[in-house]
Amino acid sequence: MHIEYTELMEILGIGHILSAYETRPWFFHDSKQGIMCSAEIRVGPDTSDIEAEIQFMYDEEKWPGGWPNDEEETDDDSDDDDDDNYYGYDDDKKERAKHGPRLGQTGPEQVMFMRFVPNNDNIWQGKFLFVRGEDYHSKIRDWDERGAAFFYDFISALQMEELPDVDALIEEHLVDSRRSSRGKRGRVGKKGFKVEQKGITMGMRG
Repeated sequence: MHIEYTELMEILGIGHILSAYETRPWFFHDSKQGIMCSAEIRVGPDTSDIEAEIQFMYDEEKWPGGWPNDEEETDDDSDDDDDDNYYGYDDDKKERAKHGPRLGQTGPEQVMFMRFVPNNDNIWQGKFLFVRGEDYHSKIRDWDERGAAFFYDFISALQMEELPDVDALIEEHLVDSRRSSRGKRGRVGKKGFKVEQKGITMGMRG
């Protein structure tokens, strides 16, 4: 991907041009699942770089000690019914695990971290992309364009007060496979949804 600054702002879901040191945040708290999601675009000094970051934070009362996902074996499987209610709400356990902390996760989880830089002609391209700790900039084609689409769909869902399904977004945008559903938006973020809503930032109400 090689694009101008104004176009980069557009594909990241920004409705105006950000200046040096400027930040554009989005926030959404899913009280039912006990997850706070934050997404942010940050512009560096002298507009020398742009960072896009997404984080999850898990409410301690809903996720005490993190989520023991399917990879972790328990000593006693006889209490499965009680375990379903352990985190304080009655949704299906697999649905909770889909958005929950990774095995061993404590504190905030960095879901995505991406950086863009300009060349000498002020044409921008991606520098690196990590999603849930995995390096995508060295494993898939067109990774910077696809990473930007991942971020756009993510904040589209936040604007509609929905907690995005990270695994579905990875499958849609970051998997090189014929079975990938890339291009079939709708599960997370509606296609064509205008992200930027002037004067509105999720979770920051006056």
